[in-house]
Amino acid sequence: MEKYFSIGEMASIHHISRQALIYYDKIDLFKPIKTDDHGYRYYSPSQIPLLREILFLKSIGIKLDTIKEHIQNRNLTTAISLLESHKETIEQEIEQLKATKGHIENRLSLFATVENFKNELYQPMIETFPERKVIFVPFEHQISRKELHLTVMKAWDILNRYSLLPSEGFGTIIRKESLEENDVFRGAGSCIMLPDDVAEIENMFTLPAGEYACMFKYGMPYETQFLDELIEWIHDNHYQVAGDVFDACLLDSTFYGEDQNSDFCQLQIPVKKC
Repeated sequence: MEKYFSIGEMASIHHISRQALIYYDKIDLFKPIKTDDHGYRYYSPSQIPLLREILFLKSIGIKLDTIKEHIQNRNLTTAISLLESHKETIEQEIEQLKATKGHIENRLSLFATVENFKNELYQPMIETFPERKVIFVPFEHQISRKELHLTVMKAWDILNRYSLLPSEGFGTIIRKESLEENDVFRGAGSCIMLPDDVAEIENMFTLPAGEYACMFKYGMPYETQFLDELIEWIHDNHYQVAGDVFDACLLDSTFYGEDQNSDFCQLQIPVKKC
């Protein structure tokens, strides 16, 4: 006479809870071989391979309803098909995780820049940058803190339409041709950096490769004293402005404290020798 296992014994053999077996019974995934008049569930040793397979499939991430459908019509062909399909799903998830890791690394790199250069506030320097691509959205109204935030979100909306995340940084672009006018911010706008592998996207704008006169500063883009100081330094050191200004925001209002209520930014102005 075959010995049956109680629900507790079957659970212990497979290192799962009694509640799991009760649930599997209720959803008709794995049922006891018999249930007595008192409602006690009993399982046969011959059921162990099936439960073991169910738990394996569950452990690799296959959903219970998919497992149930598979178990009801299981053969070698369907078993291979199930695993191949799930393998493709896992590969897609791996690519998504790699992309997420890249976004995290970009943000960490941005924060590392702040840590490395906080001691060089307001000191002009020359840096070399590669070509960079951004989404650019012009300001619709006079520049202000509110207008900055709203315009960045318009650029963010474009990113969302292309399933891109804004992990590369953002800032303000000030047009070269407006620097000597009364309205410095004519044609200016907000931008969000794009990954290097983005080929084409609406509102895309290119920051050219080359030398840039730079200055780290606490200040909003509309506080132009730092821009004026950097342009004066450019002229004093026999350079000339060669393109549009990029005011890159490194730490925004989410990092404000009692002693600081302005963004931490880096002014970047493309230059060439006179």
